[in-house]
Amino acid sequence: MRLAFALAFAGFSAAAMTAPAHAAPQILALLSTEGAVPLACEGAVCTAELSAFCLEERRATPEPGTVYRAPPGAGIVLIVTAGDGTVRELDGAPHAVFASLRDMTAVRVSVDRRRLGDAARVSIRAGTASALVPEASLRYGRVHTPAEIAHAAGPLRAAAAGIVDRGPAADVARGLSHALNLLRQQDEAAAMLLAGAAAPVIRACAAKVARETASRREIVGVYGYWTGRAIVGAPSLAACLEEAHGTLMTALNRRFWRGETGIVEPAKPPPPM
Repeated sequence: MRLAFALAFAGFSAAAMTAPAHAAPQILALLSTEGAVPLACEGAVCTAELSAFCLEERRATPEPGTVYRAPPGAGIVLIVTAGDGTVRELDGAPHAVFASLRDMTAVRVSVDRRRLGDAARVSIRAGTASALVPEASLRYGRVHTPAEIAHAAGPLRAAAAGIVDRGPAADVARGLSHALNLLRQQDEAAAMLLAGAAAPVIRACAAKVARETASRREIVGVYGYWTGRAIVGAPSLAACLEEAHGTLMTALNRRFWRGETGIVEPAKPPPPM
């Protein structure tokens, strides 16, 4: 019995070692933040969600949790406020770690503030030169060459600046990211009040969630339910905003891939259920 198990395990290990590795996923860009985005700190780790999009259409979409790093010259800045109020600006590339959240449309940035010296508060700012490269992994059979990185972070990112980063739709995406960060800090009131251009979408999502919650209470009797394939959770404002944000950033990304210029209209509020 033990011998059979050992042989089976050895065969599995050999198959895993010889299995073809996947190519590294897309190089991403951060949507320019148009100012500093505060990071929420729990102990030593400070995090925030940021809008992102893909610079390489022909590479695979990153799986959730794929780790990214900013190459030198990406224009990502950490604003560090010390306990006495002194403010410093640091190159974010050596300190910030990024992980994909929802396909290519959002990432979570994490910073270990113990590496920043006296850091009572930390914020991040990204401009129109930002690019994120997948961190090297043994899972990747074809990693990005220096020429591919330079092309994505240079000409492709510069072209995207005129399509993705400007206009009312980009402002809405920034507002939705800001609201989602506030919701994760359990501050729904601030998310509703401080969303800027995203306020109409947030109000529509709040109304949609209220209607769906009331409908489920009356018809289903519970907030979440089993569909036969998966559990549908209780309606939430965060889930609605994530969907609206993903739809908007995907539309902007597709315009970039097609090389379309001009102003993109903001996303429409979600329809009633």
